[in-house]
Amino acid sequence: MTSPGNGEAGAARLYRADGSPRPVGVIGFPIKHTLSPGIQGAAFAGHNLPHQYQKWEVAPADLPAFLEKAAREDFLGLNVTLPHKRAVWEAAAARSEEAEAVGAANTLLLDNEQGGWLAHNTDVGGFLTALEEQGYNPAKQRTMVIGAGGAARAVVFALAAAEASEIAVVNRTWEKATELVSQLGPLFPQTHMYSTPIDPSAWPFNRNPRTLVVNATSQGLLAPDEEFPVDPDHMAGRDADRRTIFFDLTYGDTPFLRAAGAKAAHLVDGLSMLVYQAALAFEWWTGLPAPHSAMMAAAKAALAERSQEHSG
Repeated sequence: MTSPGNGEAGAARLYRADGSPRPVGVIGFPIKHTLSPGIQGAAFAGHNLPHQYQKWEVAPADLPAFLEKAAREDFLGLNVTLPHKRAVWEAAAARSEEAEAVGAANTLLLDNEQGGWLAHNTDVGGFLTALEEQGYNPAKQRTMVIGAGGAARAVVFALAAAEASEIAVVNRTWEKATELVSQLGPLFPQTHMYSTPIDPSAWPFNRNPRTLVVNATSQGLLAPDEEFPVDPDHMAGRDADRRTIFFDLTYGDTPFLRAAGAKAAHLVDGLSMLVYQAALAFEWWTGLPAPHSAMMAAAKAALAERSQEHSG
Protein backbone atom coordinates (compact mmCIF):
# COMPACT_ATOMS: atom_id res chain seq x y z
CA MET A 1 0.00 0.00 0.00
CA THR A 2 1.37 3.41 -0.96
CA SER A 3 0.56 6.91 0.25
CA PRO A 4 0.45 10.17 -1.74
CA GLY A 5 3.79 11.46 -2.87
CA ASN A 6 5.29 14.90 -2.99
CA GLY A 7 5.30 17.19 -5.98
CA GLU A 8 2.60 17.78 -8.56
CA ALA A 9 1.06 14.32 -8.28
CA GLY A 10 0.70 14.67 -4.52
CA ALA A 11 -0.74 18.18 -4.83
CA ALA A 12 -3.18 17.13 -7.53
CA ARG A 13 -4.76 14.46 -5.38
CA LEU A 14 -5.81 17.08 -2.84
CA TYR A 15 -8.50 18.35 -5.22
CA ARG A 16 -11.53 16.96 -7.02
CA ALA A 17 -11.80 16.93 -10.79
CA ASP A 18 -13.65 20.28 -10.67
CA GLY A 19 -10.80 21.86 -8.71
CA SER A 20 -12.58 22.01 -5.35
CA PRO A 21 -10.73 20.74 -2.27
CA ARG A 22 -11.51 17.16 -1.32
CA PRO A 23 -13.36 16.99 2.04
CA VAL A 24 -11.46 15.89 5.10
CA GLY A 25 -12.32 15.57 8.77
CA VAL A 26 -12.84 13.33 11.79
CA ILE A 27 -15.58 10.85 12.74
CA GLY A 28 -16.50 9.44 16.12
CA PHE A 29 -19.35 8.86 18.57
CA PRO A 30 -19.38 11.10 20.53
CA ILE A 31 -17.32 13.73 18.70
CA LYS A 32 -18.04 16.97 20.55
CA HIS A 33 -14.85 16.66 22.60
CA THR A 34 -12.42 16.52 19.67
CA LEU A 35 -9.60 19.04 19.23
CA SER A 36 -8.77 17.72 15.77
CA PRO A 37 -10.43 20.50 13.70
CA GLY A 38 -8.19 23.14 15.24
CA ILE A 39 -5.05 20.99 15.00
CA GLN A 40 -5.55 19.86 11.42
CA GLY A 41 -6.90 23.26 10.41
CA ALA A 42 -3.58 24.75 11.47
CA ALA A 43 -1.73 22.18 9.34
CA PHE A 44 -3.71 22.93 6.18
CA ALA A 45 -3.48 26.68 6.81
CA GLY A 46 0.27 26.33 7.31
CA HIS A 47 0.55 25.19 3.70
CA ASN A 48 -2.01 27.72 2.42
CA LEU A 49 -4.41 24.92 1.50
CA PRO A 50 -8.14 25.77 1.27
CA HIS A 51 -9.40 22.59 2.95
CA GLN A 52 -11.90 23.03 5.79
CA TYR A 53 -11.37 20.20 8.26
CA GLN A 54 -14.74 19.13 9.67
CA LYS A 55 -16.15 16.76 12.29
CA TRP A 56 -19.02 14.32 11.92
CA GLU A 57 -20.76 12.45 14.73
CA VAL A 58 -21.45 9.01 13.30
CA ALA A 59 -23.25 6.32 15.28
CA PRO A 60 -21.90 2.79 14.80
CA ALA A 61 -25.00 1.70 12.89
CA ASP A 62 -24.54 4.60 10.47
CA LEU A 63 -20.84 4.05 9.76
CA PRO A 64 -21.15 1.89 6.58
CA ALA A 65 -23.52 4.39 4.96
CA PHE A 66 -21.28 7.31 5.93
CA LEU A 67 -18.19 5.69 4.41
CA GLU A 68 -20.09 4.92 1.21
CA LYS A 69 -21.34 8.50 0.98
CA ALA A 70 -17.87 9.90 1.68
CA ALA A 71 -16.40 7.71 -1.07
CA ARG A 72 -19.02 8.91 -3.55
CA GLU A 73 -18.23 12.50 -2.63
CA ASP A 74 -14.50 11.89 -3.19
CA PHE A 75 -13.23 12.65 0.31
CA LEU A 76 -9.50 13.02 0.83
CA GLY A 77 -9.39 11.23 4.16
CA LEU A 78 -10.68 10.84 7.68
CA ASN A 79 -9.35 10.70 11.19
CA VAL A 80 -11.18 8.07 13.22
CA THR A 81 -11.81 8.02 16.96
CA LEU A 82 -13.79 5.77 19.25
CA PRO A 83 -15.72 3.59 18.75
CA HIS A 84 -14.90 3.11 15.05
CA LYS A 85 -11.22 2.12 14.94
CA ARG A 86 -11.85 -1.58 14.51
CA ALA A 87 -14.84 -1.13 12.18
CA VAL A 88 -12.97 1.05 9.68
CA TRP A 89 -10.08 -1.41 9.77
CA GLU A 90 -12.48 -4.13 8.73
CA ALA A 91 -14.06 -1.95 6.02
CA ALA A 92 -10.76 -0.85 4.41
CA ALA A 93 -9.69 -2.07 0.98
CA ALA A 94 -6.05 -2.13 2.10
CA ARG A 95 -4.09 -1.51 5.29
CA SER A 96 -0.66 -0.24 6.24
CA GLU A 97 1.73 -2.59 8.02
CA GLU A 98 1.02 -0.93 11.36
CA ALA A 99 -2.75 -1.04 10.92
CA GLU A 100 -2.68 -4.65 9.75
CA ALA A 101 -0.71 -5.80 12.78
CA VAL A 102 -2.57 -3.70 15.34
CA GLY A 103 -6.00 -4.68 14.05
CA ALA A 104 -7.31 -1.12 14.32
CA ALA A 105 -7.03 2.09 12.30
CA ASN A 106 -7.34 5.75 13.21
CA THR A 107 -6.71 7.25 9.76
CA LEU A 108 -8.30 6.64 6.36
CA LEU A 109 -7.22 7.79 2.92
CA LEU A 110 -9.51 7.46 -0.09
CA ASP A 111 -7.59 6.20 -3.12
CA ASN A 112 -9.77 4.64 -5.79
CA GLU A 113 -6.71 3.54 -7.77
CA GLN A 114 -5.86 1.25 -4.85
CA GLY A 115 -9.41 0.04 -4.34
CA GLY A 116 -11.03 2.61 -2.07
CA TRP A 117 -10.38 3.33 1.61
CA LEU A 118 -6.81 2.73 2.80
CA ALA A 119 -6.35 2.29 6.56
CA HIS A 120 -3.39 3.42 8.64
CA ASN A 121 -2.61 3.63 12.35
CA THR A 122 -0.76 6.80 13.31
CA ASP A 123 -1.41 6.21 17.03
CA VAL A 124 1.64 3.92 17.04
CA GLY A 125 4.08 6.56 15.83
CA GLY A 126 2.35 9.36 17.74
CA PHE A 127 2.63 7.46 21.02
CA LEU A 128 6.30 6.59 20.57
CA THR A 129 7.15 10.19 19.67
CA ALA A 130 5.35 11.42 22.77
CA LEU A 131 7.38 8.98 24.89
CA GLU A 132 10.59 10.13 23.23
CA GLU A 133 9.64 13.70 24.15
CA GLN A 134 9.61 12.56 27.78
CA GLY A 135 13.08 11.04 27.42
CA TYR A 136 11.67 7.52 27.81
CA ASN A 137 12.87 4.51 25.83
CA PRO A 138 10.64 1.42 26.23
CA ALA A 139 13.46 -1.01 25.40
CA LYS A 140 13.98 -3.56 28.21
CA GLN A 141 11.37 -1.86 30.41
CA ARG A 142 8.49 -3.36 32.39
CA THR A 143 5.23 -1.68 31.42
CA MET A 144 1.47 -1.87 31.92
CA VAL A 145 -1.38 -0.95 29.56
CA ILE A 146 -4.90 -0.54 30.91
CA GLY A 147 -7.59 -1.15 28.30
CA ALA A 148 -8.05 -3.50 25.37
CA GLY A 149 -9.68 -1.40 22.66
CA GLY A 150 -8.21 0.07 19.49
CA ALA A 151 -6.04 2.64 21.29
CA ALA A 152 -4.71 0.00 23.68
CA ARG A 153 -3.82 -2.27 20.77
CA ALA A 154 -1.77 0.52 19.19
CA VAL A 155 0.07 1.19 22.46
CA VAL A 156 0.83 -2.48 23.07
CA PHE A 157 2.09 -2.85 19.49
CA ALA A 158 4.25 0.28 19.86
CA LEU A 159 5.81 -0.85 23.15
CA ALA A 160 6.49 -4.35 21.87
CA ALA A 161 7.96 -3.01 18.63
CA ALA A 162 10.24 -0.83 20.76
CA GLU A 163 11.34 -4.02 22.59
CA ALA A 164 9.77 -3.52 25.99
CA SER A 165 10.70 -6.52 28.13
CA GLU A 166 7.23 -6.87 29.67
CA ILE A 167 3.71 -5.64 28.94
CA ALA A 168 0.86 -6.39 31.33
CA VAL A 169 -2.51 -5.81 29.64
CA VAL A 170 -5.21 -5.03 32.20
CA ASN A 171 -8.90 -4.74 31.39
CA ARG A 172 -12.28 -4.96 33.11
CA THR A 173 -13.26 -7.62 30.59
CA TRP A 174 -10.39 -10.05 30.95
CA GLU A 175 -11.40 -11.95 27.81
CA LYS A 176 -10.75 -8.87 25.66
CA ALA A 177 -7.30 -8.42 27.16
CA THR A 178 -6.58 -12.09 26.56
CA GLU A 179 -7.67 -11.79 22.93
CA LEU A 180 -5.36 -8.79 22.43
CA VAL A 181 -2.39 -10.67 23.89
CA SER A 182 -3.13 -13.81 21.86
CA GLN A 183 -3.11 -11.76 18.65
CA LEU A 184 -0.15 -9.45 19.27
CA GLY A 185 2.01 -11.57 21.57
CA PRO A 186 3.21 -14.03 18.90
CA LEU A 187 4.48 -11.13 16.78
CA PHE A 188 6.96 -10.13 19.49
CA PRO A 189 8.51 -13.21 21.14
CA GLN A 190 11.15 -11.03 22.84
CA THR A 191 8.44 -9.33 24.94
CA HIS A 192 6.74 -11.04 27.88
CA MET A 193 3.12 -10.06 27.22
CA TYR A 194 0.19 -11.24 29.32
CA SER A 195 -3.35 -10.28 30.33
CA THR A 196 -4.99 -9.94 33.72
CA PRO A 197 -8.27 -8.70 35.28
CA ILE A 198 -8.39 -5.18 36.64
CA ASP A 199 -8.49 -6.31 40.30
CA PRO A 200 -4.93 -5.97 41.70
CA SER A 201 -5.48 -8.88 44.07
CA ALA A 202 -5.45 -11.11 40.98
CA TRP A 203 -2.13 -9.77 39.70
CA PRO A 204 0.66 -12.36 39.94
CA PHE A 205 3.28 -9.97 38.64
CA ASN A 206 3.21 -7.08 41.10
CA ARG A 207 6.52 -7.65 42.85
CA ASN A 208 8.86 -5.67 40.62
CA PRO A 209 8.33 -2.01 39.67
CA ARG A 210 7.13 -0.82 36.29
CA THR A 211 8.56 2.28 34.64
CA LEU A 212 5.49 3.08 32.50
CA VAL A 213 1.74 2.72 33.09
CA VAL A 214 -0.57 3.73 30.23
CA ASN A 215 -4.30 4.31 30.56
CA ALA A 216 -5.82 3.52 27.17
CA THR A 217 -9.42 3.40 28.38
CA SER A 218 -12.01 6.07 27.58
CA GLN A 219 -12.92 6.81 31.21
CA GLY A 220 -11.39 10.28 31.07
CA LEU A 221 -13.73 11.10 28.20
CA LEU A 222 -16.89 9.20 29.10
CA ALA A 223 -16.80 9.34 32.93
CA PRO A 224 -14.41 12.16 33.87
CA ASP A 225 -15.87 12.67 37.36
CA GLU A 226 -15.56 9.07 38.53
CA GLU A 227 -12.59 7.79 40.51
CA PHE A 228 -10.07 5.60 38.74
CA PRO A 229 -10.68 2.00 39.84
CA VAL A 230 -7.06 1.04 40.62
CA ASP A 231 -4.64 2.61 43.08
CA PRO A 232 -1.48 3.94 41.38
CA ASP A 233 0.76 2.13 43.88
CA HIS A 234 -0.59 -1.16 42.57
CA MET A 235 -0.13 -0.06 38.96
CA ALA A 236 3.48 1.01 39.52
CA GLY A 237 4.34 -2.19 41.39
CA ARG A 238 6.09 -2.77 44.66
CA ASP A 239 9.22 -0.76 45.40
CA ALA A 240 8.49 1.58 42.48
CA ASP A 241 10.09 4.98 42.64
CA ARG A 242 8.59 8.26 41.54
CA ARG A 243 10.14 7.98 38.10
CA THR A 244 7.30 5.73 36.95
CA ILE A 245 5.52 7.53 34.12
CA PHE A 246 1.72 7.57 34.23
CA PHE A 247 0.50 8.30 30.69
CA ASP A 248 -3.18 8.86 29.91
CA LEU A 249 -4.10 8.83 26.22
CA THR A 250 -6.95 11.23 27.03
CA TYR A 251 -5.84 14.85 27.28
CA GLY A 252 -6.54 17.18 30.16
CA ASP A 253 -7.38 16.44 33.80
CA THR A 254 -8.48 12.80 34.02
CA PRO A 255 -9.36 10.41 36.88
CA PHE A 256 -6.25 8.34 36.09
CA LEU A 257 -3.90 11.34 36.28
CA ARG A 258 -5.60 12.71 39.39
CA ALA A 259 -5.09 9.39 41.15
CA ALA A 260 -1.44 9.19 40.10
CA GLY A 261 -0.86 12.87 40.89
CA ALA A 262 -1.82 12.26 44.50
CA LYS A 263 1.35 10.14 44.68
CA ALA A 264 3.50 12.92 43.14
CA ALA A 265 4.11 10.76 40.10
CA HIS A 266 5.44 11.67 36.66
CA LEU A 267 2.27 12.52 34.70
CA VAL A 268 1.75 12.78 30.94
CA ASP A 269 -1.59 13.42 29.27
CA GLY A 270 -2.47 12.63 25.67
CA LEU A 271 -2.11 16.07 24.10
CA SER A 272 1.36 15.52 22.61
CA MET A 273 0.37 12.11 21.26
CA LEU A 274 -2.77 13.65 19.75
CA VAL A 275 -0.72 16.25 17.90
CA TYR A 276 1.97 13.82 16.75
CA GLN A 277 -0.52 11.28 15.41
CA ALA A 278 -2.41 14.12 13.69
CA ALA A 279 0.83 15.28 12.08
CA LEU A 280 1.50 11.80 10.72
CA ALA A 281 -2.03 11.64 9.33
CA PHE A 282 -1.63 15.01 7.62
CA GLU A 283 1.63 13.90 6.03
CA TRP A 284 0.06 10.64 4.87
CA TRP A 285 -2.87 12.44 3.23
CA THR A 286 -0.91 15.24 1.62
CA GLY A 287 2.72 14.20 1.21
CA LEU A 288 3.64 17.53 2.85
CA PRO A 289 5.64 18.08 6.05
CA ALA A 290 3.41 18.76 9.04
CA PRO A 291 3.90 22.13 10.81
CA HIS A 292 4.27 20.62 14.28
CA SER A 293 4.67 23.89 16.19
CA ALA A 294 1.55 25.43 14.66
CA MET A 295 -0.44 22.26 15.33
CA MET A 296 0.65 22.13 18.98
CA ALA A 297 -0.16 25.81 19.45
CA ALA A 298 -3.62 25.23 18.01
CA ALA A 299 -4.19 22.27 20.34
CA LYS A 300 -3.20 24.29 23.41
CA ALA A 301 -5.37 27.21 22.31
CA ALA A 302 -8.37 24.92 21.84
CA LEU A 303 -7.85 23.41 25.30
CA ALA A 304 -7.55 26.87 26.87
CA GLU A 305 -10.76 27.99 25.17
CA ARG A 306 -12.57 24.91 26.42
CA SER A 307 -11.36 25.52 29.97
CA GLN A 308 -12.68 29.08 29.85
CA GLU A 309 -16.06 27.83 28.63
CA HIS A 310 -16.31 25.33 31.47
CA SER A 311 -15.21 27.84 34.10
CA GLY A 312 -17.70 30.38 32.75
